[in-house]
Amino acid sequence: TTTTTTTTTTAWKNRSSRQQRISFTAFFLTCTAFIYILVLGTQFKMMSILGDHNDRTVASASNAAIGMDTGIRNNDLAMIVPPGHYHNLAELKRKATLTMRRKKNGDDGDGDGDGKIGRMGVVNHHRGYDKLAFENRRQQALGMIANGGNDNGALLSPPEKNDHRPELDNEIAQSNDDEATNTAPNNENTNAQRHYQKSAASIAQKWNLTAFNSIFLLEQQFAKVNDYDPHNDFFHFHHLYKSGGTSISNLMDKTVGLPKSPPREGGGKGYEGILPGSYESGNFDHDEALADIRRRMAAGTRREDLPYKASYAHTGLRPVYGPKRTVTGEFLLEHLPPEKRLRVITMLRDPTDFRASNHAMIMCGLNYEVSRFNNERRERGLLSQVCTPRDGLNVSALVDRKISNLMEKCRKADEMERRGEKVTLNNALRYQCRREKNGVDTREYCRSAGHLLASKEYDKHYRSMFKGLMGRFHRGQEFTNSTAYGRMGYGFERAENSHGYSVENVEEYTLQDLGGLDTKTISGAGDGVGHPPEPDFIWFGITERMKESTTLFYYYFKAKPLAKTPDNRVQPCRPTSWWSKEDREEVRRREPADYAVWRAANAIMDVRMEKMRVEIQAALDAGETKESLYYVDWDQLEEIGYKLENQKLVMSK
Repeated sequence: TTTTTTTTTTAWKNRSSRQQRISFTAFFLTCTAFIYILVLGTQFKMMSILGDHNDRTVASASNAAIGMDTGIRNNDLAMIVPPGHYHNLAELKRKATLTMRRKKNGDDGDGDGDGKIGRMGVVNHHRGYDKLAFENRRQQALGMIANGGNDNGALLSPPEKNDHRPELDNEIAQSNDDEATNTAPNNENTNAQRHYQKSAASIAQKWNLTAFNSIFLLEQQFAKVNDYDPHNDFFHFHHLYKSGGTSISNLMDKTVGLPKSPPREGGGKGYEGILPGSYESGNFDHDEALADIRRRMAAGTRREDLPYKASYAHTGLRPVYGPKRTVTGEFLLEHLPPEKRLRVITMLRDPTDFRASNHAMIMCGLNYEVSRFNNERRERGLLSQVCTPRDGLNVSALVDRKISNLMEKCRKADEMERRGEKVTLNNALRYQCRREKNGVDTREYCRSAGHLLASKEYDKHYRSMFKGLMGRFHRGQEFTNSTAYGRMGYGFERAENSHGYSVENVEEYTLQDLGGLDTKTISGAGDGVGHPPEPDFIWFGITERMKESTTLFYYYFKAKPLAKTPDNRVQPCRPTSWWSKEDREEVRRREPADYAVWRAANAIMDVRMEKMRVEIQAALDAGETKESLYYVDWDQLEEIGYKLENQKLVMSK
């Protein structure tokens, strides 16, 4: 019994000791957990206190680098998108916007329908967002806009369904819902912001923009301030062949070029504001420009007082910096006043029409043959012009006639040589004649659009033709200086074969560069802050939208509109009509990069036209008159679809 009692007592003591150890362990873990929770809570509190300061600091740095701030807090961004996943802040914040909206609607965007964000990260649940504040930094810029919430008369075409990006349609619908549910009466700034957000979404959809930050960048375009300074800025017009640039060069003469220069020995361009050496349909002549600069300085003009405001030529300006800098860029940096800010303007055109015009008029020289054909018809009493194959124009017969004329020139040259006379026919034409005699059709690619598309000449001359526009298509591509002497279409790298290419990257870069949003990080010496930035685009025009383009030109440069906008070299018979629907579709298939640039450019122009409309209305509401707004082309606005009634700029019915 004693033994049993002792054993029982020992067992009880062992169990009691174990229970005490367990209790102590549990107590220790509980205390540890409590302390951990206390520390974690303090950390969250400190994050919330410091977050605003950090956000402002980072946003300010971001603004200095790329001029963008959406108002999204950066610690929220880190929880939505992992660091380093996107290459710039604008792209990151745009993705964050779409992610937050998807999460709000119970969709994470990963396609599994579970409403949970997978590898993209987790949503910050301790802070809710009903609507992202994209416009925090735009309050002051939008303060000048009165009646900005009025959507009537917006220069927007009815949007088309975006087949490439269905989520964009949902985002537009979300934007519309936000506007309907968050309308703040008597808050004109807020109304203007919502109007611009809605307009940006509609425009992005209209032009089928697939870059996920396209709406955000279009909103930034609305906020962009026109900072052209005629006293400190010098801009160069890079005239791409067959883009309507001759008319713009003449427009520059009669606006920013004024006053006319006094007559002088040796002649001259005739406009004080235009740098001599500028040619409306030629390359820039640096020797002529330098001679005029030296003439003026020899007469006592200080370099800082040189009157030049602009230049124009087929010659490209960019890149001004880096290993591929252009001769024109170097020249202007060396000889213009050092305080001058270099800037650039340009023109672009529908990519297929661009090719059609270059093909007919530059490569094949058929514009003269068409004109001669119709002149001969008039001599026979046939007054109507024949301009298209549908009307009976035989383009191939015109090519045969052109070759026949060449063969006759070669025959006469041979006779002159046999007589010992001097011959001026160049070797290239002689070589062409020899090939024709050997049965080679040397101009087969001129006979139709189909012949061109099937030829090696297309790959040599007509791939990625817009590379000369900005100097490259996207940030991953090196700048080209192939247009430094006016050449275009030779030796361009196909955009689709370049490292980092995608349609979305081209759209984004066009919205940033051609749109003039990034004036700090784009450089031929290497992208990023610290390298000298390339001249920024302060204006561009689109050939198919010439009236809108010139209206914006007068408005941007505060120039009095001309009684008649120049329309130099506009052909009555346009070769664009020679291209069939199938031909045009083939170009669209082959040239997605060029069409991405063109779509983005049209979207920017839509924004600028709408922004101009709102600003004009604000000026009218503030007491300005039609007469005081001397730089508004009221006549062309009416032709576009607007008219002024009782101090209101409204859509014509």
